[in-house]
Amino acid sequence: MLREKSVLIVDDEEGVRQTLKRGIHRQFNKGSKRVSISEAANGEEAITLANNFPPDLILMDIRMPVMDGLKACSILRNDSKFASTMIIMLTCEITEESAGLLSGADDYIIKPFDIKTLLIRIEKSLFKQGAMGTVSYAESDGVLSKNYFVESWLSYEVARAKRYQHSLSLLLVKIDSIDAKQMTKSRDLEVIKLLKCRASDPLIKWGEKTFAILLIETCADDAVLLAKRIIWLTQNSPNLLPPSLGIANLEDTLTDDLIINAEYSLAASVCTGEIVLNRLAIK
Repeated sequence: MLREKSVLIVDDEEGVRQTLKRGIHRQFNKGSKRVSISEAANGEEAITLANNFPPDLILMDIRMPVMDGLKACSILRNDSKFASTMIIMLTCEITEESAGLLSGADDYIIKPFDIKTLLIRIEKSLFKQGAMGTVSYAESDGVLSKNYFVESWLSYEVARAKRYQHSLSLLLVKIDSIDAKQMTKSRDLEVIKLLKCRASDPLIKWGEKTFAILLIETCADDAVLLAKRIIWLTQNSPNLLPPSLGIANLEDTLTDDLIINAEYSLAASVCTGEIVLNRLAIK
């Protein structure tokens, strides 16, 4: 028999909390799928409740008084006690999705939400975690891991870009320090600080000496401008060598595979020393 799962609903609107409670009770509290529910009206209450009774899943609104969902999520994610707790963010704004995931959320859903869709995600989070395995959402300092980005982020952004006819670019940056003896952690921290240009663009640890930036709603020309700015910033750093930069842009490619195009472009940049966009050097 499965252990009863626990869900913490965090939203300052009582009507939203009641809707979620009714939906969860109808869906799960029958047979072997049993779910208990607790409620909080803001992030501060949520942290207190979670510390007393660690939940399996938290449904967290972003915009709340006292403490918003982003801060609460970040605090919970920095506590090893909640390493296995799934967090789904509820947001009214598309622009808040990136911030929610960067704060440590596992998933998000847009308000007003379709209750059936949300219940499917809740079931997946509560009863199928073992089969799914655990994917680390971040390396450090809010930087996404490559696995998490590929498995939980990229396909959604590609679909959204096509649906709303938005631009989408992926920029890969390979960069090393002048001092070959510099510690990897120290070098990465310096590079992370240099690459964090826009809060809305997730930064991903791609590999050894390599990072990626997903440029949401960014056309090819603007992605090239950002690449040139990164070169300029690197030139003004006494510790870093000139970077190699490969860019893939969804609008200008014949395939949806941004990763393949970006990696081919980065490899070409390493060989030529030029910025490479969709496998073509930018002079």
